[in-house]
This record gives sequence, structure tokens and C-alpha cells, in this order.
Amino acid sequence: MDFGVRQIYLKIRKKPFQDIYPLRIADESFHHGIKPNSQGVDVFGPHSATYYSNSLGLRDEKIRDVPLVADHPRILFIGDSFTEAGPIPWEKTFVGRVARALQPKGIEVLNAGVASYCPTTERVKLRQLLQAKGLKVDRVVLCLDISDLRDEFYYEEGPDGKVRQVPYGPFAAEAEKLQQIDGVCNWLETHVEKNFVIIGAIVRNARLQWRRHASPTGVTEHDAIPEWAYNWADYRGKHENLVEKGLGKIKREMTRLAGELREIGVPLTLVVYPWPQQVRAGAKPSRVEKEWGAWSQENGTQFISLFPVFVNDSPAEEVIAMYYWKNDAHWNEEGHRLVAEALLNPSSGVALPSRTRP
Repeated sequence: MDFGVRQIYLKIRKKPFQDIYPLRIADESFHHGIKPNSQGVDVFGPHSATYYSNSLGLRDEKIRDVPLVADHPRILFIGDSFTEAGPIPWEKTFVGRVARALQPKGIEVLNAGVASYCPTTERVKLRQLLQAKGLKVDRVVLCLDISDLRDEFYYEEGPDGKVRQVPYGPFAAEAEKLQQIDGVCNWLETHVEKNFVIIGAIVRNARLQWRRHASPTGVTEHDAIPEWAYNWADYRGKHENLVEKGLGKIKREMTRLAGELREIGVPLTLVVYPWPQQVRAGAKPSRVEKEWGAWSQENGTQFISLFPVFVNDSPAEEVIAMYYWKNDAHWNEEGHRLVAEALLNPSSGVALPSRTRP
């Protein structure tokens, strides 16, 4: 009966819109990207929004052709899921709000953000957009958060100049054990969880609990959020060496990225912002601000910290409830509004490209 009920549901359920019109695609140059000139719906948990991409494969207000050379200033944002903001309507994302505010000034805004991007993938994507394709922009604004440190372990540039995924990241030495664990978990997920209702729920909960507490490395590939990676600024524990190793790698990639932009005369702005756990920590300044503020000074990069926007005299839990999705690290629509207002502040300089192209 359990199996039968599940099979009936799978037959009659309405397929999600994004399954019919997929937006996300594999990319041979930077691992994953967005299908150009497409329309669909991006879904993340209970959140969803209509989604458009332009001719460059960048999220946009609508399907449109983007000329490589323009007679007006252009700012290119790049980052991960916070910047892409797929499940939020374009006009309510911080990039969409900035774009609308700068349009009357004759400044165009482009959004190259994609979920799970990190400086390695961003550097290769910028190289393709600005050098291989010849897209002309007047400033790149790179949005960096605490998750980039972990992602840098799982992506690298190969000898061919293309981004490839690194299986098991920093735990490659334990790959044999992890492969066995993943093999069992994947079989249970595919053959049991997806085909049963009650038994599937029991197995899923058991699998998640086992992976959280019994993994040989204390971290899993998909189900659990490792503290050392997503709270590295305040982490103290046995994986501190990974924090320092990851921080070193991400800084090297950022230095290469800044150098490549400098070679083609495009200035870089670095923006950092907190996750909820950093809001709770309440450090002023956070280690994230210290590390990237110093890096920006060394590399002649404009630095904007959004930490004071979220970490201030207001109670942390009230800030999190107001500006972040419940039980999630991402900003809600109100959070995106707050970020846009901060970036549009004249003192940030984001709205004032250092030069224009004829």
C-alpha cells in the first residue's frame, strides 16, 4: 500500500515548471551556468519566482540581446546564490533594485551571479565574458560570503583553463570510505525514499541522522552543513587547518582575479556580507571584514562591508527574522531591499564607475 500510494502520486503530480523549461545547464568552461535567452521558474524550497536570462546567459529583467559594446557605463555584478537570487522576482532582488535606480543615470547593470559560484568559477567566467567574448564593462562588483571558502575546495581550474569539480574536496584522502557511504545513501535515496511514503520518510530521516553523526570526516557532501566551512570566522575545532588552507586558496584566486581585471583596465569592487550565524556572533569587526579589508588594501580594490548593515545595536534575532528566510541563510525580499539601499549610498561608490567607455 505504501509503495502503491507513492506510485500513484508520481503519476498524477504536476511536474514543476522548471522541469519543463530548465534554466540551469552544465558548462564546459566554468562547470555550470544559465541557459541563454530563456524563461522559466526558479524554485528553492517554498520560494519561487519567474526567471529570465539574456543573450549572455545572465539573469535579467527579461529575455534580451546584450550588445558587447555599449555607449553608456555598465556595472557587472558577480557572486553566488545571494547575487543570483533566483527564487526572488528580479525587481525585488538587490541587483534588480540597483539596476532600476541607476537606469535614469544612464548606467546599465548586469548580473553574472550563479548559485555555488566561488572566486575560481567567477574568475574563469569573467575571463570568458570580458576577454573571450569581448564584453565591455566599467566595473566588476564581486559579492563574497562565508560559503566561498568551502566551495573553493570543490572547484579548480584545470590545465585547459576550464573549471572542474574536485570530488570530495579536502577529504580526497578518505575518498574510498566516502564513496562507499555515498553509494549506500544514493541507493537508499533512489530506490527507497523516492518510491515509498512512510518507509521513505523513515529511511530518509535515518540516513540524514547517520550522515550527520557517523561520517568518518564529520562532514557530508550534500545533507549537513559543516561548521568549519560555514562558520569559519568563529570556528574553533579539529578542522582549523582546513580554514587556513581554504582561506589561503581563496585569497590566491582573488588575487589572480583582480590581476586579470587590472590587465584589461576594469576596476574591482569587493562586497562582503554576513550570514545569520555571523549576525548572532556580533563581532565588530568580524574576521571576514578584517581578512578581506586587508586583502583589498593590498590589491588596490574598493572594499564595501555590509556587516554594519546587519550587525548593529538591533537584537540579532530580530534582524535575522526581518531580513533572512526562516531556517535559511539567504536574504528575503526585505533583506534584498536593505542591501540595495546600502549599495546605492553615494559613499559606497558602486553607483559611480571610475570611467566610461565612448
